[in-house]
Amino acid sequence: MSTHPAVAHLGTASHPRRIAILRAAVALVWAAAFAVAAGNADTELAAGLALLVTAYPVIDVVASLAEAAQGGQAANRLRINAALSSIAVAGLAIAAFGSDVSAVLAVFGSWAVVSGLIQLFNAIQRRRQGSRQVPMLISGGLSAIAGAGIIASSSADDPSLTGLAGYATLGAVLFLVWAFRSRTTS
Repeated sequence: MSTHPAVAHLGTASHPRRIAILRAAVALVWAAAFAVAAGNADTELAAGLALLVTAYPVIDVVASLAEAAQGGQAANRLRINAALSSIAVAGLAIAAFGSDVSAVLAVFGSWAVVSGLIQLFNAIQRRRQGSRQVPMLISGGLSAIAGAGIIASSSADDPSLTGLAGYATLGAVLFLVWAFRSRTTS
């Protein structure tokens, strides 16, 4: 028995929304846990905090690969984003477990810039196809700008990781807004 094309389209159209909602939920949980852990951090990272900061780009890896598995024009860019985010995980692990807050901020900020630019480019391409992408345009642009700010903060006299929780929270909210707005997209 074959599935009606309209039903098949609804299933695949809602898949990116489900990914965005799950991604946002995980990011919000991460942000809450990170805010609590980072509030007590000094220049040396505790193992739990180091693990948390290293894990954040994994959200991006999993979400990008899940969406890329659906195919489409953005699939290759999503796979590239997943690969770059995997490199960020390795870089953050090295910085978090073997360095200090400044190194973590520099690596995290660099990843945020690159990942944000890829997200911005994907949103521009999808918008040209008629998709509702304003929240993703904002998210990608803000990620790149925030990443530059995070890099700049790495050279502060007393660098702090607490801003990363805000970065994750804002990104999660924008993914939820996109998912809500996309529910009526045909």
